[in-house]
Amino acid sequence: MDCNPVMNTVGEIETTIVTAGDRAFAWGSLLLVASMRMNGMRHPVVVGTMDWTDEQKRRILSLGGVIIRELAKDRRCVACQKPMLMTCEDVKTPWVCWADSDGAFVGDCSEWLKGENEDEIAIRKYSSVPPDFTQANLAVWKRDVERICGEANDKSRYETRVNAPFIVIHTKWRDFLNAWTRQMEEVLPGDVEIIMKKGSPYYQTDESVLGSLLCFLPSAPRIAENYKANGSADKTRYFAHFAYNPKPWQMWNSYSLKWRDIVSKTVAWLLEKGIVTESELPGALRPGLWRFWRAIAPVAPWVWRGIKLKRRMLAKLRG
Repeated sequence: MDCNPVMNTVGEIETTIVTAGDRAFAWGSLLLVASMRMNGMRHPVVVGTMDWTDEQKRRILSLGGVIIRELAKDRRCVACQKPMLMTCEDVKTPWVCWADSDGAFVGDCSEWLKGENEDEIAIRKYSSVPPDFTQANLAVWKRDVERICGEANDKSRYETRVNAPFIVIHTKWRDFLNAWTRQMEEVLPGDVEIIMKKGSPYYQTDESVLGSLLCFLPSAPRIAENYKANGSADKTRYFAHFAYNPKPWQMWNSYSLKWRDIVSKTVAWLLEKGIVTESELPGALRPGLWRFWRAIAPVAPWVWRGIKLKRRMLAKLRG
């Protein structure tokens, strides 16, 4: 599908949105792109898909301006392919924005999708120092950056690490994004999942590796001082991140309940446009079942862990 930049309320579009997910995150990717389109954001979108059904692909392509890139089944989590997708040939704009597929745009966020300075990366720093940001782990980061990239700062540039569900960077930094890919290939296990053992220098996998480069690689872009995509600049326009499991299309948890209105409006828009039918919606997204999901939200994380454990056990028995 052709994905030429088009016009919207902020003039010529200069940013491509990139996201990705395996089959379990297909509904999240659909909600993300739908939240863009319903808010007038006509930016081109590149979606990395892993093991999606034809119907899942059809739905997201029907939103328009979407290119699908098939991802090979890999033992590493899909998040480790962020920089590869951000530098792919389908990104033809000066800026690229990574948005996790477990999130949604509230309002027209076009203004936050282009950086104010080409030499900066727009990404959120942790407001408080996370537990894994220790001197021992920083020493590992410095050692690995120097070993793989050939140079490293004596001290960390920053006093905390970053949170990477939403990133905006100019495409002049392709070499840096490629360095992020190389660093992950070197320091992460080949079968890494989304998080590693607590206390690990690379506990948050792709996010931790990116943090190591921003802290210690001398040639890395600076982190923008003001991160506006969290609503700090305008509380009516921001990127909402459904941070914890289970996700809203799977089950609602106590944290995600606050996003209910955002998700329900997006679902209503998808139904109105005929992109999905109510019978196709996952149970957690069906309006008529809301009271049930709200009632079990406090125990949803434990229920979800049980469901996942049962699935893993059944997969082993079949294997």
